[in-house]
Amino acid sequence: MSVEAVSWALNDAPDVPPSCLAVLIGLANHAHANGRAAYPSQERLAHYARKSTRSIRSDLATLERLGIIRRGDQRHVSHLPTDRRPVVWDLAMERRRTVPDSLDSFAEPQSGRPTEVPEPVDNRPEARFPPVPTDRKRAPKRPEADFRSGRKQTSTEPSLNHQEPSPRARSLRGGAALPTDPRAGHCSRHRGSPAHNCGPCWAERLGGAA
Repeated sequence: MSVEAVSWALNDAPDVPPSCLAVLIGLANHAHANGRAAYPSQERLAHYARKSTRSIRSDLATLERLGIIRRGDQRHVSHLPTDRRPVVWDLAMERRRTVPDSLDSFAEPQSGRPTEVPEPVDNRPEARFPPVPTDRKRAPKRPEADFRSGRKQTSTEPSLNHQEPSPRARSLRGGAALPTDPRAGHCSRHRGSPAHNCGPCWAERLGGAA
C-alpha cells in the first residue's frame, strides 16, 4: 500500500469519472510510492468497487483512454502462470488538478487531528497558589457506640473529675473501708462497745432500775 499513490488518487488525479474512482483508488492501493507496478487482479478490484469484473474491465479501459493510468512493466508478473497474469498498471502521478483554496490543508481540520477546545484558564491568585493547609489541634473524639455489642468505648486516659467513694459507700459495695480512729464512736467505759448501743451500759441501767 502506498499512501502517496492513494493521496494522489483522492486529491490530485484529474478528470476521473465518479464511476471509476473506486477502481483508481484500488490500483493506487497496490502501487509503489511513485505510482508504478500496480497489478491487482480484476476480481480484487471488483471486490473493492462492489462491481462485476465486466464493469472493472470497462473502468480500466476508460481510465487508460483518459491518460490517468497506463500499462507498465509487465515483467513484474512474469513469475505468475500465463493464464493468471494480471495487467501491470502505472498511475500518471505527474498529472495533477488544481485544489481549491477552500480545501487547503490549513483551512479545515485534517483527519487524525481533532480540533480541541482549550480549557479556560483561571488567572486568580488563589487558583495559582492554593492555600497551604495548617495543622489544627484536633478535638478529642467522642466515645462511639460499639454497634456489635451495644457498649460504648471507654477512654484509657484518667479522668480529672474522678472522686473516691466514701468509706460507707465502699463498705456497702463490699469493699474495704479506709482505716478510722479506733476510739471514735466507742463507749468511754466499756472498750469495744459502740457508744450509742453499749450492751454493758444497758445491763447496768436495767439492773439499777430493778
